[in-house]
Amino acid sequence: MKTETTLSTAANPARRSRARFAILALLAIGTVINYLDRTVLGIAAPSLTKELGLSAGVMGIVFSAFSWTYTLSQIPAGLLLDRIGAKKTYFLAVSGWSAFIILNGLSGGLISLMIYRLGLGVAESPCFSANSRVVGHWFPQRERARATSIYQVGQYIGLAVFSPLLFWIIESFGWRAMFVIVGAVGLAFSVV
Repeated sequence: MKTETTLSTAANPARRSRARFAILALLAIGTVINYLDRTVLGIAAPSLTKELGLSAGVMGIVFSAFSWTYTLSQIPAGLLLDRIGAKKTYFLAVSGWSAFIILNGLSGGLISLMIYRLGLGVAESPCFSANSRVVGHWFPQRERARATSIYQVGQYIGLAVFSPLLFWIIESFGWRAMFVIVGAVGLAFSVV
């Protein structure tokens, strides 16, 4: 009986490590960045549509493009996660979606903007599956719901806290700079 307990604790670092709280903080920060990357287009839309000459209807299609590939990529992203693990998948996802956000800021017109939004959807698709995998690995069963709710708060904290900063960046440096800055933050985070 004592052997089973020892093996169970050794196999599950969640029971013996406080590092799980640092891991949870990283998940929350990753989720903040994830949702900022999804929403910067909405903040940039008035300036972007004017400069690129896009109508409201066309922008509706651009906004929805992310959802098309995000939805279609969920199962392949889960397969990738199962195959290479959470750490590598998370690195690829964060660095990929950050690169696509930077590219959004370099868009010259509708076609490039659509391609980058489609790429963003693919790159962001593993995020919540990877988060769930990490929580399942690092947290004991009795703490998983709480841990999940903590990183999910990042979805809205980022918007509430950083939206004013993003508007200031647009006013000071333009919409293109906002995409580049947000993408650079994501790339820096992917290294962590």
